[in-house]
Amino acid sequence: MAATISMGQYLFKRVAELGNEHVFGVPGDFNLSLLDELFKMPELKWLGTCNELNAAYATDGYARIKGMPAALVTTYAVGELSAMNGVAGAYAEHAGMIHIVGMPARMVQKARLMLHHTMEPGMDHAIYVRMAGPIRKAYTVLMDEKTMAQEIDRVIEEGLRSRLPVYIYVPMDVAGIQLDAKRLATPLKTVVTNPNKDVEDEIVKSTLELIKAASAPAILADVLTIRHGGKKLAEELMNLTRFPTYSTPLSKGVVDETSPYFNGLYNGEVSFDGVASAIESSDLVLDIGPIHSDSNTGGFTRNITDDHNIILAHDYCQIRGKRYEGVHFLPVLKRIVEELEKEPAQYDVPKKQSWTKLEPPLLNSSTSGPITQSFIWQRIGRFLKPGDIVLAESGTAQFGMPDSPFPGNIGYITQTFWSSIGYTVGACLGACVAAKELNRLGRVVLLVGEGSLQMTVQEIGSYIRFGFKPIVFVINNNGYSIERAINGPEQTYNDVSMLWDHQKMLEFFGARKETGIQSKSFACKTVEELEIVLKDEDFNSANCIQVCEVFMDPLDYPWRLSTQVGVTRAKMAKAAAALKAAQ
Repeated sequence: MAATISMGQYLFKRVAELGNEHVFGVPGDFNLSLLDELFKMPELKWLGTCNELNAAYATDGYARIKGMPAALVTTYAVGELSAMNGVAGAYAEHAGMIHIVGMPARMVQKARLMLHHTMEPGMDHAIYVRMAGPIRKAYTVLMDEKTMAQEIDRVIEEGLRSRLPVYIYVPMDVAGIQLDAKRLATPLKTVVTNPNKDVEDEIVKSTLELIKAASAPAILADVLTIRHGGKKLAEELMNLTRFPTYSTPLSKGVVDETSPYFNGLYNGEVSFDGVASAIESSDLVLDIGPIHSDSNTGGFTRNITDDHNIILAHDYCQIRGKRYEGVHFLPVLKRIVEELEKEPAQYDVPKKQSWTKLEPPLLNSSTSGPITQSFIWQRIGRFLKPGDIVLAESGTAQFGMPDSPFPGNIGYITQTFWSSIGYTVGACLGACVAAKELNRLGRVVLLVGEGSLQMTVQEIGSYIRFGFKPIVFVINNNGYSIERAINGPEQTYNDVSMLWDHQKMLEFFGARKETGIQSKSFACKTVEELEIVLKDEDFNSANCIQVCEVFMDPLDYPWRLSTQVGVTRAKMAKAAAALKAAQ
């Protein structure tokens, strides 16, 4: 190993050490010298997107499939600010992101020159650093070459533990500065540990005792289980204990839905019949990796009491109401699984099955006629194959796909908490890149409404440019149906342009005869037309990029959406009445 290494290469060596093979972003004059250092490294490839927001979405999607923080590079001000919405979504849903921002040179910042991308004379160039404060876990501005390597390591390790975005700001004059290369011989700390061993011991012991004493226990594997690397442990816990195991809208697919122990998707009052009563009657619920947001709890209608609940979260654990701050669930869950594996009989597992396995109902068995919300989502679920990656856009797709029974080994991406429309179009690019790196043989299936698609459609050009072949279902229901369900079903603010021709979209973006890139596009207005496409062998094989446009009534909503809207309205009316009575 050489005695020194450039700062830029040191940074990207650490990014690659996590398992990244690509870096996403958009070039700009303040990050070009840094990108030159990236291009000297054979272990990483640059993937440029159409804009910074889509780059953030792609980084998020890549991180979710790879299961580790991924890297995004933008330029000063205009680039980093454009990416902020995507970074905030990664923060809300713990996708894991290292946002690297190219900045003006140190002397230029010190002089406060009125550069392009500044806003007024004498402006502090670090103003944008402060803007990102609420959407990051940690950051560093690489001003001092004596501490640059240590700062890079510190910030990346913070991102690893928290799975929240972190920022590394790189002035353009420091990318080539030489750092001590010997530090790279010490790997980053990638294993999550808890600072207080005694507290962790108490949590593990209490949990095991409650498992032993429970007569009707259950597991609720929520989304942070997978975000923080606990998917395998959660499945081991399910298989060891044989407890009925549930997912949430955000965590669908985290545990294998073909398992005899999987018992449904729990979303409070917005659950299939029998699911809520089954888990809520349990005398012990192991709630792993929770996000207790409105759309992940059926509008806050979950009914699991503290005295029956163990919460294993990313920053605290709670045993029947007793809260332990600053404890990460991953080492706790690992120890619980190890103890149960070692001495299952001591903890009375697996218990004799006393619960009834629930099967999702078939909502619509149509064989002809118009395509409806009650039909489409379960039909697409039956179209999926083991190993597929499926992305469900914010809107009717994210409320419809929870109805679908999944085959095994599905990668599922949705953004039910942050719910930024257009997210999945960018995330799909990242998912395609990750799937190729992992040699995942399944297909990538994108489910997106025509309104959401208009936000971020440019990245379909990137799919084609880089040779990816996702299947894109465009749900064409003439505007923002999710918003129509919430308010203003006939209002024009819920309209979008209906002049787009989705059947020519792939051709426009580059998949046409003269480029030699094959594509196929289909339009389906009836169940019969859709069935022909879904049963077509060529369509199923996904040997080229394909669009299947599905036409639906704009006022037809998934039952989960209508139910949650109704629950929310009832709660608001009750609160308003109580406020009026108190006045």
